[in-house]
Amino acid sequence: MEQIKAEKDGLDVGADLPRSDHPLPGVSRLIADAIPRLVDQLAAAQPGRVHREALELLERPLLAHVLALTGGNQLRAARLLGLNRNTLRKRCRELGLALPRAARGGAAPKPASH
Repeated sequence: MEQIKAEKDGLDVGADLPRSDHPLPGVSRLIADAIPRLVDQLAAAQPGRVHREALELLERPLLAHVLALTGGNQLRAARLLGLNRNTLRKRCRELGLALPRAARGGAAPKPASH
């Protein structure tokens, strides 16, 4: 496996992470620290798709978590994420995430009884 190294030709690859004014500097640093290993692994497994695969690795659990957080309410989830509801639905389809069916009247679906 060829290890890809960041070239620093006048570029500070971590210059913006973490920013002291960022609302979650610890999370920002955690993500920044994970990036080199992630890029190395994705480059070995999926050369030419590193960007897309990295985004999907973050986006799939993000969307699933926000949908769970909002009880499957797609409109609330989209608003929380700053997305249009149709964009949320499209990304979920593309990522293979099942969209929960919303019950009419705003009530949560009842669990099946056994």
